[in-house]
Amino acid sequence: MSSPPAKLRVQPDDESPAILPDELITEVLSHADVKSLMQMRCVSKTWDAMISDPKFVKLHLKRASRNPSLTLFLSKSRIDGDNNVVPFPVSCLIENPMITLPNDPYFRLRDKECRYVIGSCNGWLCLLGYSSIGAYRQIWLRFWNPAMHKMTEKLGYIWDNILGLYTHFKFAFGYDELSETYKVVLLILDEARNRTNVQILSLGDDMWRSIQSFPAVPLPFRYSNPGVNDVVYLNGSLNWLALRDSFRSIGVYGWKNVNVKEFVIISLDLGTETYRQLMPPCGFDEMSPVEPSICVLKDCLCFSNDYKRTDFVIWKMEVFGVEESWTQLFRISYQNLQSMHLDFVDLQYSQWLPLHLSDHGDTLILANKQERQAILYNLRDNRAVRTRITDDIQWFSAKVHVESLVSDILKPQVHQP
Repeated sequence: MSSPPAKLRVQPDDESPAILPDELITEVLSHADVKSLMQMRCVSKTWDAMISDPKFVKLHLKRASRNPSLTLFLSKSRIDGDNNVVPFPVSCLIENPMITLPNDPYFRLRDKECRYVIGSCNGWLCLLGYSSIGAYRQIWLRFWNPAMHKMTEKLGYIWDNILGLYTHFKFAFGYDELSETYKVVLLILDEARNRTNVQILSLGDDMWRSIQSFPAVPLPFRYSNPGVNDVVYLNGSLNWLALRDSFRSIGVYGWKNVNVKEFVIISLDLGTETYRQLMPPCGFDEMSPVEPSICVLKDCLCFSNDYKRTDFVIWKMEVFGVEESWTQLFRISYQNLQSMHLDFVDLQYSQWLPLHLSDHGDTLILANKQERQAILYNLRDNRAVRTRITDDIQWFSAKVHVESLVSDILKPQVHQP
């Protein structure tokens, strides 16, 4: 005989036991972390079925998105001397900049051949690895849900010469809401024709196929770390900041020679596998020596740029895809950042990248190419402090990540909030 449904009993003083309804139990459990939920599945067959139900998985993912983490990529970490990826809650980082990263084997990256984190989507990290064979490199992908402690086999094999990974390829990872499948996009620079060839890998069939090329070159392309945050996943699309008129090798201070009208945001819809071009905000009308960038803050596409070497400006697209909806979100004076004793020239000529904006909109986490630590900028009192983490973290590669109960990304399933 099957066991009766498990109910949560509450015994007030001098009263008969009260039984909580299933709806309330579901609501309470949806706020728990994945590790605890995996243990709760052992309570009964009913709880196991409830926690495994796609509707609950979707609800939990929606709740978890309110408490995101940053995947911190550690180079030669103190944990075991190898590269490691540690998901660390953003709230803890904001509350206490002086932290020690946990030595938790539950989150430890097992495959030491995985060299980069390409992207994060619905609790899964896309990892890129390679092995060298003579003058060639065999490149492959693996997908890891650290909270569920699940990792796929190697997928998407491609071959490249020994220098190609840095000079010709870019990868991006996202979710196709129409077909409910996960996809990886591979960009291949065609420098001679000033365009970008595009291939897509659907995880369900593990086969690369070509789609229409981009008439622009996403930035930065040459000599960039494959894990650097240069692509934005938002609303079922992948977005790159690009140059559309001409490609050129740009030195450290060469951005000032680029016309602002050359910049465009290429937005690829993963459902239709077609792209459109979005213009940056009209307020971005003068180029500086510092490269602009795009990111996502509070579920909105954002564009950031240096302004006359005096301020760092962040713009927000209020309605995704509507160019007229660009509005200025923040304007941060470099004078306010001097409290960290940074050289003013470094402030003017080094790229800043917004990583996360707190729930209340009062604390902005920033990465800077001249800094080994992240910067926590309090927008209310215009005060900046450094994080104090002893590990060597690649902050420009940190990805916003949420825990999820999504157990198999190789099969289509409904779970996108």
